[in-house]
Amino acid sequence: MLQAIGWLVATIVLVFIEATTFNLVSVWFAVGGAAALISCVFTDSLRVQSAVFVVVSILCLLALRPLAARLRRPLTPTNGDLNVGRTATILTPVDADTPGRARLDGVDWNAQAVPGAAFAPGDKCRVAAIRSTTLIVEPAPAETPVGPN
Repeated sequence: MLQAIGWLVATIVLVFIEATTFNLVSVWFAVGGAAALISCVFTDSLRVQSAVFVVVSILCLLALRPLAARLRRPLTPTNGDLNVGRTATILTPVDADTPGRARLDGVDWNAQAVPGAAFAPGDKCRVAAIRSTTLIVEPAPAETPVGPN
């Protein structure tokens, strides 16, 4: 009886952990705990119950983890993410410590430079990343003029 209560508590705790994380971390062990709880009906041996717990948990992990990985959706890029790699124009002085403003496609953004970079108004920069509503900018690659052959 005491072992059944222990497996019931373990299963409830594992289900609670899974419900708070949503990452398929402990659901396999919760199923194993439920199987060990059911095995209490058939045997009083803690070794057998523990073996049932381990075997069922491993089988669930091996069988269902690939299925869960396929069902997980990949990250969908947002409109802001599509701006990474594009060129913007600096409106106010910007460096790694002092954020400023930059214009990208006619829209003014907050801008902050990558460490070691600094920009003056009118400079061109490349968008390295976007954090919330701030463009993280780096020096734009130099354009090479195309001459006659």
